[in-house]
Amino acid sequence: MNKKFISIIWWYHKQIFSFDKKQNYHMLPIEAMQEEWFECEIFAIDSQVKIEDDPNFIAGTKVIYYKWFLDYLIYLFKNRNAIIYSNSLTIKTLLVWIIWKKTVFMAHDQVFPLENKKIKQLIVKFFYRFFSFIRVINKWESELLNKLNINNKILPLSISDNFLNTDFINRRWWIFIWNLYADKNPEFLIIVMKEIIKKYPDFILKIAWEDRYNKNWLKFSDIINNEWLSKNILILWFIPHNRLKNLLSESLIYINTSISEWQCLAVYEASLSGCILCLQNILSFPSVLWKNALYHSIEDELIKNIDTILKWNFDYININKENQKMILEKYNYDYIKSETKKMFLQLN
Repeated sequence: MNKKFISIIWWYHKQIFSFDKKQNYHMLPIEAMQEEWFECEIFAIDSQVKIEDDPNFIAGTKVIYYKWFLDYLIYLFKNRNAIIYSNSLTIKTLLVWIIWKKTVFMAHDQVFPLENKKIKQLIVKFFYRFFSFIRVINKWESELLNKLNINNKILPLSISDNFLNTDFINRRWWIFIWNLYADKNPEFLIIVMKEIIKKYPDFILKIAWEDRYNKNWLKFSDIINNEWLSKNILILWFIPHNRLKNLLSESLIYINTSISEWQCLAVYEASLSGCILCLQNILSFPSVLWKNALYHSIEDELIKNIDTILKWNFDYININKENQKMILEKYNYDYIKSETKKMFLQLN
């Protein structure tokens, strides 16, 4: 019987096409399992692109595009002896449990939905119990699942070492956040920026990637204009990774205000690029970075952290160096690929 590995992917999008090979988290498991002589397939649900056009696409991989729900269930049943890797938190990807065989689940958000999403949290906890194990990125997430007797494996994503920059001196006062939508908490930034520019009128916040925010029929760009902040907050929209490296390498501060994150590769890209980190105090970050970042839960804390950095930024050079060393060791591509193989092969 042929050995088969299937990766079930929800919403494969254009941004992945700009990833370096070492950071393409969808192709790494495929490459790892091909090296172990597995027949590999991708089952794509609601893909935004033709996956075969990905510059890092692994030749010999079969891609199946979702059409009908019944076809999906039939596909799962026919492949019940395969190793199935299901990722992204949707009902369709959680339904992989029905084959009750060799299944691994990976959410690209925090291990459980937010506390205010009680019903979704209960559904996820129920489904997680039926997977062989859940892939998590740090010890704290693992401990949450252990308390519920849910099997899990700690394994982060890999980061491209091409982001590495050790010039910490010649940097501008720019800060970054990722795609804008409600869980990213972008209105937090409006309050912060109003206070920061009273003392630093030339302070600029550059927001990389897309404005997906919508509140009372307003995009975030509309809110910026209404608050007279368009000179200090710039939305850059989608930034390919080759440009992002340069922008991060010129930046002094990276900021994250999200209330819901699983790993957030942008934080680790920014750290490797030499940025000082100002992060929301949620599970994803202190569990990995510990004291090597500044944390905030309310606007006043972030305002204070930014002011401290702008006054004493040279004090953070050694902290940056410690973060970079940790990322290069822990998020190394070859190491993560090797551990990925072990993770899946223990199911076979």
